Amino acid sequence: MASQLAGHIINVLMISSIYVLAALGFALVFGVMRIMNFAHGALYMVSGYVCYYFWMVLGLNPWGSLLLTMLVMALIGVVLERFCFRPFQGDFEKATIMAIILVIILKTGTDLTVGPYTKRLPSLIPGVLEIGDVRLNADRLVILLVCAGLLAMLTLFIQKSRAGLSMLAIAEDREAAALQGININRVSALAFVLGCGLVGLAGGVMGTVFVLHVGVADIMLIRIIAVVILSGIGTIGGIWAGGIIVGALDALGPYFLPSAASDLVSLGLIILILVVRPRGFFGQEV
Repeated sequence: MASQLAGHIINVLMISSIYVLAALGFALVFGVMRIMNFAHGALYMVSGYVCYYFWMVLGLNPWGSLLLTMLVMALIGVVLERFCFRPFQGDFEKATIMAIILVIILKTGTDLTVGPYTKRLPSLIPGVLEIGDVRLNADRLVILLVCAGLLAMLTLFIQKSRAGLSMLAIAEDREAAALQGININRVSALAFVLGCGLVGLAGGVMGTVFVLHVGVADIMLIRIIAVVILSGIGTIGGIWAGGIIVGALDALGPYFLPSAASDLVSLGLIILILVVRPRGFFGQEV
């Protein structure tokens, strides 16, 4: 009984940490650039296939594959921010259209490249960790620790570093931040790079837990939006809380509901919160 309970807790926290990684990147881009990057889910999906290529096709070390995936996605973020989104800063409609175009390009390109077949990565650390009478899946525990550690470092970076404080200042008042001498374009590029790097890690570890297929782009986008709307824009702690709630619904929902109902639960949560509390539980109105 204790082993099962511990396993459920680790599973909830592991899935939640992946959601928080992806949602925090989405929230950073929205907060700094005021762009709803609907391509974030597609970037998450692409990250899984990039990691698969490094790991399974090139035969690189699993941890090296994850690091290279983060680097590749960060470089993609540089290109997307500079040529796809920076020209449309301040024009929400055109930026949204560009994001939708990118979704179509990324999904279609991936479908043409890898086909409709599903893929999966092996475990980062196979086996079971035994602590007394408690048996834990070593792979999921390691993923949780890695994601949580990175999130903690990123939280400190945003709250304590000059670059992070510049992001918060721009998110609070863009014009005032510019008058204070903050380079808006440079900070926007950094936010986009961080967002893509985070989704790179999330997508990479996703392949070891879930099946890789083009459809995960839409599934993850729903989860990201659910987390951000639940938490509200403007608070990192809210993203953590929102990720845990959505992760718990996904991890424990199949025990009580048919698997097909999980997406309906997330969508229902989005609608309910938008109606009852448009600001989310922790931040400003989204």
